[in-house]
Amino acid sequence: MIEKIKANLKRVRCYHSIHNLEIGIKKATENDMTCLEFLGWILERECENRDKNKIKLMLKKSNLPVLKTFDEFDFAYQHSVNKRQIKDWLNFLWIEQRENKIFMGPPGVGKTHLAIALAYEAIKSGFRAYFYPVNDLIDDLTLANHDGKMEAFLKKISAYDLIVIDEMGYLPFAQIQANLFFQLINHLYEFRSVIITSNKIFSEWAVTFGDQSIAAAIIDRIIHHAEPLIITGDSFRMRNKIV
Repeated sequence: MIEKIKANLKRVRCYHSIHNLEIGIKKATENDMTCLEFLGWILERECENRDKNKIKLMLKKSNLPVLKTFDEFDFAYQHSVNKRQIKDWLNFLWIEQRENKIFMGPPGVGKTHLAIALAYEAIKSGFRAYFYPVNDLIDDLTLANHDGKMEAFLKKISAYDLIVIDEMGYLPFAQIQANLFFQLINHLYEFRSVIITSNKIFSEWAVTFGDQSIAAAIIDRIIHHAEPLIITGDSFRMRNKIV
């Protein structure tokens, strides 16, 4: 009977239940579980393991360079953001409403850490997220445009609920690059959520994009539904290094 049940579980692709079946039977016997309790236990294990595998797959597809958490963030050192803000962010209503987060400030103050941790928590909550270093994004946009595949690229990137664009502002964009970046932002506007980290505040973005009009158009779309946060302070990486 056990082998027959396993065969039927395999047919309906409940592979975790196959693994847990005999463990569950033993547990049910030892704890005098009812049929419903046993069935509930088996289904809970199936769903838990499916969720874990789904998260693993989404993390693999997310392009996150490392995993960083809010537990690792030093709130005592960085006062520009607090745990109450993080708690509000983690309800992810802002993703459901297609809103953005913009983290601006000098190097080393924790912008990328916040972006990665937020993307990681979003994935754990069932949202699809993708991390893009801005230089890689520009390269991919340029290639897609050159190959006549811009529509396909925009469709691919908008399959994610959240797109993180990291380290914008360190290198200026050429005119064509600025135009392509505008196309992306315009496509995502009110359709997908974006996190941008930048070492420059909005008033300096014209230097990055090399064009005041394009910068204004990009800022207008990004900030319409967004929470901008200017993060100040000294670099995490430099603390205890300077005497």
